Parts: sequence; structure tokens; C-alpha cells
Amino acid sequence: MASCLKQQQKRLGIEQLRLTNFRCYDSLTLNLDEELPPVVLTGHNGAGKTNILEAISFLVPGKGLRSARLSDISKRTPAARDLPPEVVSMPIEWAVSAHVRTLDGVVNLGTGRTDASERRQIRIDGQAAKTQSELGNYLSAIWLTPAMDRLFNGDPASRRRFLDRLVQAFDAGHATLSSDYNYALKQWGNLLREGRLNDTWLSVLEETIAEKGVAIAAARRDIVSRLTYFLEKEPDDLFPSAIITLNGLLENWLEEMPAIDVEECFREKLKASRHLYADGGSVQGAHTSDFSVLHREKGMDAALCSTGEQKALLISIILAQTKAQMQEKGQCPILLLDELAAHLDSFRRDALFEKLLFLPAQVWLTGTDVTVFTSLYQHAQFFNIKNATVSTLAEVA
Repeated sequence: MASCLKQQQKRLGIEQLRLTNFRCYDSLTLNLDEELPPVVLTGHNGAGKTNILEAISFLVPGKGLRSARLSDISKRTPAARDLPPEVVSMPIEWAVSAHVRTLDGVVNLGTGRTDASERRQIRIDGQAAKTQSELGNYLSAIWLTPAMDRLFNGDPASRRRFLDRLVQAFDAGHATLSSDYNYALKQWGNLLREGRLNDTWLSVLEETIAEKGVAIAAARRDIVSRLTYFLEKEPDDLFPSAIITLNGLLENWLEEMPAIDVEECFREKLKASRHLYADGGSVQGAHTSDFSVLHREKGMDAALCSTGEQKALLISIILAQTKAQMQEKGQCPILLLDELAAHLDSFRRDALFEKLLFLPAQVWLTGTDVTVFTSLYQHAQFFNIKNATVSTLAEVA
């Protein structure tokens, strides 16, 4: 296969991927070309393409591409699928493992569900990891899926998850930070709603919520600043430039005062909101923040743009992310691009493929029509998927 990296360093990414009892796959092993060119997965809807991307997404911190319950991922026998979940006595285990090429050499990453809990196990070179964040020391990934085509018009929670994934690409500990924040907030809320108004206990939780919440808000402001630099100083010639604006109580306070003062103000606000929350009210924080995007050239809010323009804006943000991460860490995340070609004209699509060829990290693409990827025929590794069976392009032909 012809090299597209020329004088660049070897790509980083996955050399071998193995799935066990994952979604529609009993067992699957994919051996990737040693140059790690783009990987193209084609096949009909429902064939299992996105399942492979989801499996890869579990090799980085977080809840994966679909934010699915771990118990819903296991491949079940037809008999088990006919039973209600509550009567399936023993969940079927699933696992994802990979040989991953990093800046420091090849590392073996593995994850999966080994018991009835909603907590997945992590192994790095055969050794158990304490937290998911350790995965981020070796691999980072960003994905675009069809469900994100209307991201700017949907639930703010989806936008927060998208932004936090960008943060995680820089800071592997951000997932743990978010988990700690959400857990403390849930405990605080449960105490108040149940009428257990223990001041000492609530104060400890409010301290944690304030500390973690301000750290999350600061990290989001930092990633937006990094993206803004490249969106303004090095705008892409193919895709519209985006203006990103954060909207949130903590983010706004950080514009006006030091982080330590924001923590104190947030703690006081939480304390003052106890009775309101106990009566069914709400409280603002990192869990209610949002961001908006403006199409710079048109001066139009992304929510008012066409679906194609919205996808182009998302791609613009992703490309800025790869530049920012290369500048900061000397590497960029692998990209998982599900049905990327939808809503892109052929000129813009092929020009984007050309850009992806020169990224120093692996790119995974899916599509139903193999001819969409004609410009990649000599530069990518192709797999066709049919009924959870994977074949190379040569075998299909």
C-alpha cells in the first residue's frame, strides 16, 4: 500500500482490534495495515459497522460512542434475547482489546464487563488499571455520528458531552473529574429530596461539587480558547469557520473573578439553594452549562443553518481540535467518523479525505456505498461487513 505520510512520523492508532461477545459479534479480529492508513468500513445499515466504532470508543475514558448501558452491549443468544432483562440471571461478558501504537511504542489495551455491575474493567499490558482515565494516557478518540447531525438543535446535555470529549483528548483525568462531580451532585440532591438535612454532610458534598465544578468549567473554557485560536488564525479552506461561545454560571463567573473566588461563590449558592432544591427546584452548575456556535462567514447561529452546514461546522471544530492537540501534545486523536459522507457534496468530501490522509493518527470511516470512497481506494484499508461477517475489499471483489 502506498504511503501517504511521506516524511511524516508513523501514524498512531490501532494495529489489531479484537472483539468478544460485543453487540452483533461473537468474535472478531481485525489486523490493520502496518502504516495505519484510514480504515473504511462499508455495508448495509445494521450490518455492524457502527458497532466496531463503538468498540474502539471504549478504549478511551468515558461511556462510549452511544453512551450505552454496559449490560446492553453483550451479544446474547436468541433465547436470551427473548427473555426480559430482569430474568436473565447471568449477564454475558463482553470484551474489547487492541494493540495500540503510541509515541512510546505498542501497548495492549483491554476493557470489558466481567460481572453484573455497570462498571467496566480496564487492563493495560495485562495489568488492572484503577480508573478509566489511565486509558487516556495511551489513546484518545473523537467521533462524529449521524445522531450528532443536529447537535446544535438538540439537548444541551449532548453538546456538553461533545465538548467534554474534546477536553478529554487533552486531559485524560477529565472523565474522572466529571464522574466525581456528578456523583457528589447526585448524593447532595438525594439527601435534600429525602429530607436528610445534615449540615456537615451537605457541606462536605458542596465543597466537592464546587471544587470539581469549577475545574470542569475552567477546562471547558481552556479547550474553547484553544479551538478558537485555530478557527481564527488557521481557518480551514473547505469548511466554515465556527465561533464558539460558552454559556454557563461558572464559566461566566470565571470571566470575572479567580477560580478560588468562584468556588466560594458556588459553595454559597449551593448552600442557599438547599431548600429550593429539596422542594423540587433546580440549581445551576457545570451540569447545566451549554455552548453555542456561530457560522462566522454567514454570521448565523448554527442552530439555524442547514444540516449540511451544521455537519461542516462540526468537521471544522474537529479539524481545529487535531491541530490544537498536535501543538500541545505532539499527537492527535484517532477519528471515528460514522457516515461522514452524508450531507457533504462530492468536492468537499473528497477534499476532506485528502486532508485525513495526512493526519498523523488513524481515521476510521463508515458508509453504505463503497463508491463514495473511490478517492481513497489506493490509500486506505477497506473492509466490507455483512451480517456481522467482515471481509476485505479484495475478498468481496
